[in-house]
Amino acid sequence: MVRGDLTVFPLLSVMQMLLASGRAGRLSLDHPRGGQLWLDPGELVHAQAWTLSGDAGLQVVCSVTEGTFTFEVDEPAPERTLALRRDAALRRMLDDYESWTPLLQTFPDWDRTLRFTPRWTEAQPVTRAQYEVLSRLQGGTTVRKLLERSRQAPRTLLETLRPFLTAGLIELA
Repeated sequence: MVRGDLTVFPLLSVMQMLLASGRAGRLSLDHPRGGQLWLDPGELVHAQAWTLSGDAGLQVVCSVTEGTFTFEVDEPAPERTLALRRDAALRRMLDDYESWTPLLQTFPDWDRTLRFTPRWTEAQPVTRAQYEVLSRLQGGTTVRKLLERSRQAPRTLLETLRPFLTAGLIELA
């Protein structure tokens, strides 16, 4: 078993080391946005964050910049939802990680409730994609639950909501 602190050993560095060394097992991230990544030698084969798996789970895991990690050697994946060889996995994780920076500034705490503000009116123009996301806010819901229940990729969903939050039409309570 290997353990560490993600503020000392960033996720991408840990993944680079594990993938390059040909290790197989489960990498667990202890953080509110954490999850698990399963590796076969030189390949990322499964990602899980809450109820999200595969690409969506990997996106959420890539948002983690702090917390702790544990790597359990030879822990088999419960299923195969990804097939990313070393370079493709690292490139994908780097792209995901860099895309999270502005979103995490806007949505820092995913356990907070999103709800409409008094500035919201039914006459507010929205696209179909925006409507699908915004209709899930009736009565309020946490960011995490919204991400878990959506068919959209986590980053896409938060990118959809960000303009409404910055305009004061929805808020984090």
